[in-house]
Amino acid sequence: MKAPKINITDSAVFISDLHLHDNAQNAIFLNFLKHSSNLTKNLFILGDLFDYWVGDDARMYSKELKALKELGEQKSIYFIHGNRDFLITKKYFKENHITILNDETRISLGHHQVLLMHGDTLCSDDLDYQDFRKKVRSKVWQDNFLAKELDERITIAKDLREQSKKLNLNKPENIIDVNETTINSIIEKNFPVEILIHGHTHRQNTHQYNDKNKFTRFVLGDWNDNQGSYLIWKEEQGFEFRTFN
Repeated sequence: MKAPKINITDSAVFISDLHLHDNAQNAIFLNFLKHSSNLTKNLFILGDLFDYWVGDDARMYSKELKALKELGEQKSIYFIHGNRDFLITKKYFKENHITILNDETRISLGHHQVLLMHGDTLCSDDLDYQDFRKKVRSKVWQDNFLAKELDERITIAKDLREQSKKLNLNKPENIIDVNETTINSIIEKNFPVEILIHGHTHRQNTHQYNDKNKFTRFVLGDWNDNQGSYLIWKEEQGFEFRTFN
């Protein structure tokens, strides 16, 4: 199936790494959805919306999905899988009026050619994580995981989360950040792209590249119980990071 061509001429909002917990209040996110309806008609969620996803049948995050569905009935919501919620199916999100995009999706924002990613594949120096990612994205692993009882899946997901936290504490900062050579390769592969937007690293920033490839890289920030952040693009004003609380 061909990826949808997305050409936006007015405005768009980008968020990632909210890591919402099931049965938590998640009030900042729910309030943001109400607020976003006045910001734009196009919301892009670039992965790790949820802290973990153990299968569509779990029916988790009911109030959050209800709010997304209501917004999706009026606006366009797009989603790229993160490293926490990669098991959400296109069919399930379609039922909630959300369109799942492939990682490395190109869109047009006015005259800008933009590449969207979650960002975990850019951290290519973290070989342990990349091996793990390859394993859990395989059909064999996913079929085996989804065949387990729900309680066991939740236990596994929580254990993997804790293991990840412990491993990252012992890794140098440069290992768990993006690799610049990988970034340039991605830009060349998707030429002509002048803007890259991604999350995953939780290091909100704007990076300008003027050497071999001239482009801008926007890194989205993470969210917590008190504050969220988003990147907004408007045709007349351009790009701007904003906070929400």
